[in-house]
Amino acid sequence: MNFTLKELFADVPGKWADVEFPSHLATDSREVSEGDAFVALEGEKTDGHKYIPQALQNGAGLLIVRKGKAPEGVNVPVVELENPERDLAETASRKLKAHDLQEIIGITGSVGKTTARAALQKVLAPHFRIHAPERSLNTLIGCTATIMGMQKETEILILEFGANKPGEIKELTEYFPPSIAILTAIAPVHLEGFGSVEGVLHEKIEITRSPLIRKIIFNNDNEYLSKEFSYVVKSMGVGEAKDSDFVISHDTSGYSLPALSFVLAHRQTQEIARITVNIWGRHNAMPLSLAAAAGHELGIGLQDSADGLKDFQALTGRGRVITLDGGKFIVDDAYNANPASMRASLETFAGIDSPGKIAVLGEMRELGENAAKYHADLRPLLERIDYVVLVGDIWRNALGDGEYIFASDWQEALRDTERIMKAEDWCGLLVKGSNSIGLSNIVRALS
Repeated sequence: MNFTLKELFADVPGKWADVEFPSHLATDSREVSEGDAFVALEGEKTDGHKYIPQALQNGAGLLIVRKGKAPEGVNVPVVELENPERDLAETASRKLKAHDLQEIIGITGSVGKTTARAALQKVLAPHFRIHAPERSLNTLIGCTATIMGMQKETEILILEFGANKPGEIKELTEYFPPSIAILTAIAPVHLEGFGSVEGVLHEKIEITRSPLIRKIIFNNDNEYLSKEFSYVVKSMGVGEAKDSDFVISHDTSGYSLPALSFVLAHRQTQEIARITVNIWGRHNAMPLSLAAAAGHELGIGLQDSADGLKDFQALTGRGRVITLDGGKFIVDDAYNANPASMRASLETFAGIDSPGKIAVLGEMRELGENAAKYHADLRPLLERIDYVVLVGDIWRNALGDGEYIFASDWQEALRDTERIMKAEDWCGLLVKGSNSIGLSNIVRALS
């Protein structure tokens, strides 16, 4: 059961007062399903009010609009707000304060947020009534939409906090203060907005300023986070570092790529569990371990967490492994790319002891003036891969022509990849790049 419109919006007209707020709020009319709420936002490129007819056609059961822009003659509740995005965020914040939640868990970091969130859902679901975003909804309106759909019986809320410029994590923390903060990693991401990795760190740790914070769970293998929290009493480190509270060990005997298998141990209790999942890359051991550590903080044993993660499936574009006939496989890592995640994925791929490895790599964007250097730094790993198709001008500027295949877009890269697959004996294909390049189209075409 959700809150009613009267409970959320005091000035809602009487005949709609007792209507429950829908369990899903959409900001894109194309994503509206029967009974959903649709909020019309005004952006730089378009005005969401133009798409109200489409939202209604798709079955919207509630409209949230700017005051004075309410459509006439509709047979669904309409809530008018002075500033729909801000006013709705304020409403969501009040809803949190009125809700008797056991925990609000906020996840942030440069990489791994969505994987950590999805893993945490698997860990907690057998033990608590949880509510979490359905995908990577990590902006102000995304977190607002998640909270507005939260049911009254929810015990634990999970949120992702994202940012590409200063002040955004601080704002999210002020609106939706977490009691447990999970920090996945600090890496050179969105440097056009933050200026430096230190700027990224400064922004991400704003989540720990929450007045409700009682525990900080962080990646102790990340040099920035390990220094930041080494002296903080209420923090808990996870990683391969020997002083970590939860220690990751990559004992892979009996297991082979592309599956991920590792051992997680808690130093204080001596608990130990092997976690094995069909997901790509050693780097994903960290977000899975952070989820298990958060579960442990809430009374869930490591073996129970490992059992909960057995059927964990990587999300589309985030280390999903697609198996093909003849033992071949495709790694769909096409949703995002930055120097840290690109290096981690390439290290795993280069480490496969089989000939015929193909990598299709899109350029990494929003890296500022050092973009070419971050790309060039990956040359030693590229040299360990049999066939490399590079998409985007930044790669060409960073590496020159060399022995690589350069493509201007995903269509050209697909043609190059198909040619290699027909002519050569190949074992696996890694597809990774910034989402805006569209490499997911290659995955769909070849799988």
